Amino acid sequence: MIHQVTDGEVGNPGAITSVSDIGWEWRPKEGERVSEVWAGPAGAVIELDDGFIGLKGDTGEELWRYQLPGVEKFSASFSPSGEELLVAASDEPGVMLNTVNGATIAEDIDWDYSSLLLDGGNILRRQGDSTEALFEVEDLDSGKVLWRQEAPSVCSGSGDSRLISERHSKEVITLILYCAEDVSDEAIWDPAPESVYTLIAIEASDGRELWRQDFENTEDPSRIDVLIFQEILLVDLPGQEKQLMIDAVDGSTIAESSELVLAVDDSKYFVGPEFESEDNPYEIRTFKGEVTASVTLSEAHHSMSTPETKIGLPDQMITVDMERGSPKDKVNAVVAPWGEEGAEIVISGTETNHADVFEPGRLLRIPGAVLLYVPVSSTNSVESIEHVVALR
Repeated sequence: MIHQVTDGEVGNPGAITSVSDIGWEWRPKEGERVSEVWAGPAGAVIELDDGFIGLKGDTGEELWRYQLPGVEKFSASFSPSGEELLVAASDEPGVMLNTVNGATIAEDIDWDYSSLLLDGGNILRRQGDSTEALFEVEDLDSGKVLWRQEAPSVCSGSGDSRLISERHSKEVITLILYCAEDVSDEAIWDPAPESVYTLIAIEASDGRELWRQDFENTEDPSRIDVLIFQEILLVDLPGQEKQLMIDAVDGSTIAESSELVLAVDDSKYFVGPEFESEDNPYEIRTFKGEVTASVTLSEAHHSMSTPETKIGLPDQMITVDMERGSPKDKVNAVVAPWGEEGAEIVISGTETNHADVFEPGRLLRIPGAVLLYVPVSSTNSVESIEHVVALR
């Protein structure tokens, strides 16, 4: 095992408002394979095949490293805040790490590799059948079960219920259920007319049901899509033109948008055009719909209509440039100041064999920087993220 930590206090970099160039770059060592990059409280957390590395966001300095060389299987779960990380090799007890300095918080954790880490040293475990919405929460420090559901959460109406997925934040666990006469694997991927999706919010601290909402799947049957930003749910409904932003704690709708929502925070949201509508602006809006910042990219630059390819900073909008002739061309970032049409600057980023029209590159906002990198293709496990560039 390799476990290196940072001695002393680590200052968390502040949020940046704009970028102008490459601040630092990082590449894995020979033989290391990088599968993902995460945002942590102090910067970036690099996921390897056999462990993790913590990098400081404003400098790229390596703060800590935890590796288990030679393991056959490696599993991990971040807490919603990103401050704790639960890791374990196959058939071995889990270890909880502090993602700022890499220090060990707890050891010898009994973990089934599918349970999820919550904030405060608690773990969310699924009980019963893998398709049931039946959970319990355990305090890892004492081993005490804090709460346990006596029966699975089910849909409000008739028909069977099946858990599709869950989203968890500091305060709330949101369950997404599919409700229909047929809830088989085939039906999940090809929803039936007259089926229903139910969202059920559970208090993370005691398991109380806080609220539930049903969404009918009638006109254009398709799967529901739910993302979570802090304590706000972004719900893309089947057959509906508008996305809803729902308070995860009380279930109230705080905003809705006909445009593609790319990010949400506690007071505003970031929208952009669909891929076929590049002449439309990118905008920052308040929950009341007021536009506080706007910019339209010039025809020279195009981007995918996905949240991973765009970042809205207070002073600028950043997007991954799609203008490449081959995967080996440079993956660049286009930086456009709000309100200044045609004033884009292009920051030349990284070169990779992976980038294509479907995975052109990703942007990740971390304390102290915005990262630009190309994700690994899910169809080829031998590939690795080769180069991470920090824009500052």
